Amino acid sequence: MEPTNLRDEGRMNERRELLKAILGSIFLSGLPAEALAGKRAVIYRVRYSNTPERTRVVLDCTGEVRRKDIKDHFSGRTLWLDIRNAGAVRKLVKRIKSPLISEVKVIPVSHSRTKVKVVFKESHRFRVFGLRSCGRRPFRIVIDIFPEFVPISCQVRKTPTRVVVIDPGHGGKDPGAVWPPRSKHPKIREKDITLAIALKVRKYLRKYPDIKVVMTRTRDVYVPLLKRAEIAAKSCADAFVSIHADSMPNYPDWSGVTVFKASPRLFAKAQRTAKEVAKRVRLCSDVMCWSISPLLINMATTVTFAESSRLAQAIVESLKAHVNDELINGIKDMHRNIVVLKTPGRPAVLIECGFLTNPIDRRRLVKGWYQDEIARGIAQGIERYLNSLNKVAYAR
Repeated sequence: MEPTNLRDEGRMNERRELLKAILGSIFLSGLPAEALAGKRAVIYRVRYSNTPERTRVVLDCTGEVRRKDIKDHFSGRTLWLDIRNAGAVRKLVKRIKSPLISEVKVIPVSHSRTKVKVVFKESHRFRVFGLRSCGRRPFRIVIDIFPEFVPISCQVRKTPTRVVVIDPGHGGKDPGAVWPPRSKHPKIREKDITLAIALKVRKYLRKYPDIKVVMTRTRDVYVPLLKRAEIAAKSCADAFVSIHADSMPNYPDWSGVTVFKASPRLFAKAQRTAKEVAKRVRLCSDVMCWSISPLLINMATTVTFAESSRLAQAIVESLKAHVNDELINGIKDMHRNIVVLKTPGRPAVLIECGFLTNPIDRRRLVKGWYQDEIARGIAQGIERYLNSLNKVAYAR
């Protein structure tokens, strides 16, 4: 009986808290209780949670708040929400233990208007949305805060083991390129080809005892881009290789394998972002690891750009040795804003293994023997690059 009593007591406490919120709002606004039964909601509690990918702030409400009644404005390092048709039980202040934000304040302006102040530690991305009440859960206003890029914390390691992250592109709900294009039931899906090649790359790299392989996925699941970058950061990888297949319906003659690295312009953008966000984080490059400061961001970005070029060159040379030389298009700059290619301290390349829109490439890409040739070329190029790093410090 005792557990039941404890649950009943918990329910009573929760109801008591909600009642306090409602009554407090009535006293603050001077309105009769009937007004509360109308459209106006009351914010009565602030909660938060942290994950490696984001900090979430939750505002519990007594009723629903429409998204169009929430206006957001970012000024300096402060996010302001101006919420109409919603009151607050009182001024609420919540200290936040998070690397992204430090404090949340709920400030009642009137019985039908409330302001929410979220103090950021640095400039970050955010998202505001509502969650409908469900069971015992009330309506919630949710504020998600995301880091601009993944901070890295590594130490110099003493064992001669190198780490490479192999990233099979797409997966799960994201099929990538498909054939036939825009088909609801495609015969060929990019996500299947990339996974098959990536697993073969891992098989070949496992032959080298001094190389540790980390996969962003080993089955058909969806992995967000930021999560893929986080996997590379947490593993303190010496290289990141993302495997894809291309599609250009308007150019069916385009074919071959292309290795992409981030363009100088993309790295410059990453450099500016890093200066804003990474004031005091640990950053690891293939040459050294250090406590990063804005003065060293230039060095980190320069090293990453140079090392990404060397990684791309090693893979292209190896692919030419294992696949028909005429099928290898060489190295190109990636101008799109690809998160996994632009983190300072993490040499990375993206390999397009062929074009699903080219009939010859399409037939090759689904064949095990061709996938094996591509995988062997990629693996030996990675091994050659990692072996060239053995004269400098390791990271762990």
